[in-house]
Amino acid sequence: MEVIAKTLSQFASGAKYEDLPGDIVQCAKERIIDILSAAMAGSSLWEYRNKIIDTSRNMRDSGYSTIIGRKETASFPAAAAINCAYAHSVELDDGYRNAGTHAGAVVIPTALSLAEKFNIGGRRVILAVVIGYDVAYRFARIMSPLLIENGFHPSAVCGTMGAAAASASILQLNACQAANALSLSALFASGLMEVTRSGQSSKGAMVGHAAFAGIYSAMMAKNGFSAPEAPFSGVSGLFNAMSDNNVDAAKMLEGLGENYEIKDTYVKLYPTCRHTHAPIEGTVALCSEHNIMAEEVKRIDIGTHPVAFNLTGAAGTPCDAQQARFSTPYCVASALINGTFGIVDLKEENINDDRRAQLSSLIHVYVDKEVAAEFPQRRSAKIRIELKNGTSFVKTIYSLKGAPELPIGYMDLCDKFKNMAKTSVPNENIRKICDSVQKLDSMEELSAFMRLLKSTN
Repeated sequence: MEVIAKTLSQFASGAKYEDLPGDIVQCAKERIIDILSAAMAGSSLWEYRNKIIDTSRNMRDSGYSTIIGRKETASFPAAAAINCAYAHSVELDDGYRNAGTHAGAVVIPTALSLAEKFNIGGRRVILAVVIGYDVAYRFARIMSPLLIENGFHPSAVCGTMGAAAASASILQLNACQAANALSLSALFASGLMEVTRSGQSSKGAMVGHAAFAGIYSAMMAKNGFSAPEAPFSGVSGLFNAMSDNNVDAAKMLEGLGENYEIKDTYVKLYPTCRHTHAPIEGTVALCSEHNIMAEEVKRIDIGTHPVAFNLTGAAGTPCDAQQARFSTPYCVASALINGTFGIVDLKEENINDDRRAQLSSLIHVYVDKEVAAEFPQRRSAKIRIELKNGTSFVKTIYSLKGAPELPIGYMDLCDKFKNMAKTSVPNENIRKICDSVQKLDSMEELSAFMRLLKSTN
């Protein structure tokens, strides 16, 4: 087996909870409550929240695993895929600051569904989450930016390997089985960036497939399936097909088991593509600092980097919530009106609001050389607001709230969870969920905890 698959499999099968530093354990708990927030939001807001369950039913799927925020249940692989789709569907899931991928939406539903099915305790869930993030992030970092440039979606592709590694850990596969699980996951890794241009509403389901594929790979490996010897660096392997075949294995594996990649995760405070967040925050800051009212604005220029420009820079009024999440002009226009951007801005009546449309026409997105030079280490934005009286103000945002260098605490994440879960889960259960995640490493099994995540409506 090639060195990458072999080394990562040894990590997935050999790492122990007791070896994890305390701050990494706490980081994993924060990632779990944050992804549960995103999944709760998706279970009540995603336009396909019912149709994905109907699709599972149409395929004769059945089982008793928890679907977050719902009364329905499913088989554990289907529940993992649905929960992943929910977590990714409304753009509230966390992400990796060193490459454009959202591992948590895939890894955490995978670990929780497996733990619920096989009566596995909290410590093994925490360990699997740390491993899954680490593996997904390492693939995303080493394949960036060519993976996206070649048209592949990092969360769906790299999330598959992350889910396979997390599954291997949860199922306690040996090193050989774990290597086969990772190798097999490369065969099933898929996902296209085209979904960010049209058909955005299905993006959550596409990423949800990564959770299913990761579990499937691990179960196949456990049952003795063989796998390619060079799934990643082979002549026809993943790197050559999706990125290039010049990946530096030593660089990819550097610090494995010591420098945990999960700590480089950012939290999303707005239900939009991350590339819109710096423009939102910069606009809000300038308006607050200079008492700017929306009616005073003549023009806003947003300087960004090429990836953000291509994904979110299009002019014009969005047609639906998915397009709104990927529209910097719409997000900035809404922030001008509300002083922030929230779930309310994704309602149909606001997307079709004439005032927002008029303000959006004043917002121009371009590629700024200075901002582009900072990417991907910094996802900056330069905001220039010109007023009708001729005055102009400029601000460059380098670091966002929720970034690793500007972290928000566990209680803030619990507030986010409460806001997302309050329409589906009673307040008493919300309190118990937040308390339980903080004490996850003391739980011997998770069935009672998972029941708390079900809707009572």
